[in-house]
Amino acid sequence: MTEGGWKPRPQETKSAPNYVIDQIREALFSRELKPGDRLPSETELGNMFSVSRGSVRQAMKSLESLGVVSIRPGDGTYVNDTLSENSFNPLAFALLISTPTSKTLADARYALERDIFELILEDDECVEKVIPKLEQNLREREEMLNKNESVQKLIENDQEFHKILSRACGNLLLQIVYDYVVDSFKQYLVFTTKKIKPGEEDPSMRDHEAILEALRHHSFSEAKEATKNSMKAWSAAVEGNYF
Repeated sequence: MTEGGWKPRPQETKSAPNYVIDQIREALFSRELKPGDRLPSETELGNMFSVSRGSVRQAMKSLESLGVVSIRPGDGTYVNDTLSENSFNPLAFALLISTPTSKTLADARYALERDIFELILEDDECVEKVIPKLEQNLREREEMLNKNESVQKLIENDQEFHKILSRACGNLLLQIVYDYVVDSFKQYLVFTTKKIKPGEEDPSMRDHEAILEALRHHSFSEAKEATKNSMKAWSAAVEGNYF
């Protein structure tokens, strides 16, 4: 925590737990709190915000479920300095309750993937490092298809392919936003993955191989085209071609 003290704004009309959550959020934005910082105790926070320890505890539990803090029994509560795969994904939830059309999601994913490809292709070393990971993902998918693996496993493999790309781009903010969009595709992937028939071409395998080949060629134009074709095929399967 920065020196000079943490100065919360006055309580307004929100519930006490939400007021505490707002104060933590504002402190993170202002950098009064930083990743890795240990928060004051429940009693200290209660005195600081003029709320009960129960309200502080409720707020901390909510922030923990969001992946903002980690509560370590006997040690204290810390601001997380890494992303937690087990935490609730608020942006993905916001996307879902806003009921975006499949076209809106596809357009967003296409735009983000172009940026990811551009960042990866700017660094030859990055390209060479990500290719083996993508190759391994495709080998695993081929084995899954041969074994007639479950829809859930195939979806996880599909999403992991794209998250390998996002992790490789070197931009954490872009990775977070893109991964949230990929997560929001899951409901549609259930529909398209169920349509895969044994012995027939797997559209995801075809599209992912095209992306991999574009990266092997170090070609941004090929990568864009591969992703655009992937979105065309996906949108046609869901509700008609709109590209």
